[in-house]
Amino acid sequence: MADKVSDHKHCPVCGKSMNAENRFCSEECEKGLAGQRKRQQRTMWIFMGILVLFMLLIYILPGQTGCLGTAPKP
Repeated sequence: MADKVSDHKHCPVCGKSMNAENRFCSEECEKGLAGQRKRQQRTMWIFMGILVLFMLLIYILPGQTGCLGTAPKP
């Protein structure tokens, strides 16, 4: 009938079959995933910084310029 497949898992980066004890199939895949995570984290911090800047502008500018439907201060 069906032959039993030995215990294994697949690399999360490239999908190659590997031993069940290993986390990645090669150092190249491990470094690639580390670099990808670092880029994602940097992108998240940049996005959060831009979000904070926009929130500050929305909070500060309406009182000085009268934008967003508020009347300018006399």
